Amino acid sequence: MRFGSRNTLGRAARIYRGHDTCGPNDARKGVSDVALQGGTPVDLGPLGHAWVTHLIGQGGQGFVHVVQQQSGRQLALKWYRPESASLEQHREIQTLVEFGTPHHRFLWPLSLASVPGEPGFGYVMELRDQRYLELSWLLANRRPDGSPLSVSFAATINLCRQLAHSFLRLHAGGLCYRDISFGNVFFEPETGDVLICDNDNVGIDNGTGRVLGTPFFMAPEVVADQTFRTLPNTDTDRHSLAVLMFYVLFMGHPLEGARTEGGLRDQPWLLRHFGTDPLFCMDPDDDANRPSAIVQNYWSLYPAFLRDLFAEAFGPGLRDPSRRVTEGQWIKAMDRLADAMFRCSCGTTAFWESSAPARFCRNCGAPVLPAYVARVGRRSVAVSEVAALRRDHFATGGDDPQVVATFHRHPDDSLRWGVANRAGLGWTATYPSGSSVALGPGMTIDLRPGMVLRTSGGSVEITVP
Repeated sequence: MRFGSRNTLGRAARIYRGHDTCGPNDARKGVSDVALQGGTPVDLGPLGHAWVTHLIGQGGQGFVHVVQQQSGRQLALKWYRPESASLEQHREIQTLVEFGTPHHRFLWPLSLASVPGEPGFGYVMELRDQRYLELSWLLANRRPDGSPLSVSFAATINLCRQLAHSFLRLHAGGLCYRDISFGNVFFEPETGDVLICDNDNVGIDNGTGRVLGTPFFMAPEVVADQTFRTLPNTDTDRHSLAVLMFYVLFMGHPLEGARTEGGLRDQPWLLRHFGTDPLFCMDPDDDANRPSAIVQNYWSLYPAFLRDLFAEAFGPGLRDPSRRVTEGQWIKAMDRLADAMFRCSCGTTAFWESSAPARFCRNCGAPVLPAYVARVGRRSVAVSEVAALRRDHFATGGDDPQVVATFHRHPDDSLRWGVANRAGLGWTATYPSGSSVALGPGMTIDLRPGMVLRTSGGSVEITVP
């Protein structure tokens, strides 16, 4: 399990470029700044008709209701407040509806919505499963009811990988999110599975749009430009994504530390530390902004390759958008991090590095050294109770997390390890001597150095580190 509690910034309001004004043909004219009443009929265009059942939330832009169709299907309806119900917003939602979702993890606009005979508009999307919590609860280490929230390293790594893959798909479609932050990401605590909401802020990656982002997540070039002419794009999304990942993995903001502690957190403070003169808290060449002990503890826990990637993102990447870490690089890093995860015999999670100096368990001091390594192509998986082979081990850049093999220590002999076939098809295990045995679904076999598992997805070689 992870350790420590998180000191988080209070939720900051989203920043927009300029202010809208109501014209005589504005879609907001006559719109009421109140939630829709239960039973109100709603026209969903090509999706047919529905009616409002109840209100489930509200924010700066509008209200979120549950609506139900005649078939019994329920959807979430976001209904805009007057100041947000502009013709420009209407056109942007229509564009997103026509474009279609880039990935199922986005709670994407399905259709524009209107109330017959009434001004104003909204849009409908799939309902969020209540198992998913806003990401800020992970950072607070507690649930909305105040009870403790325990999230495993495996779930955290999966969360980061899914974020990277989801935004890779978004950017590949020529879109940018423009407002990556705590409040727009939800996660399932047991698995780390992700849902991304507030997709009405997504825009075509062409330098247009009203949304600038959320303070502390905005790229330095956006914060520093007081003329508001520098607009979000794919490069600024990459900065925001790196900030979010740093928060999740290291429990703090990458630009906050000793140097940012003094003074009022006012506009000049924000402009300097997050715009014109930011300094990475773990900059390898400048220790003037070192962070809390919790952040530094996590920094020492993770492998060097991950630390180097963040040093790139918040070193050269702060001032040169072309040097920012891409989504593909994050995906590879999260895969490598998951493969390196290792459970010590004392039960503590650690990370093994084959090319690094010896690492030792932070709890008992034992060497972090697996008995076996499972090699799949170029990937090396440290065998332990937390290790698993997934379908995406066999497909470069894939996004199928279904587990096909797990590893287990023998209950009566801690030095013996076995691999269990969790796939639906039979495998063949071939020993160095050339003999082979069948490994059917659900079966477990002892590991041996030099053993090769031949699966439907590819071969797995068992070696010693």
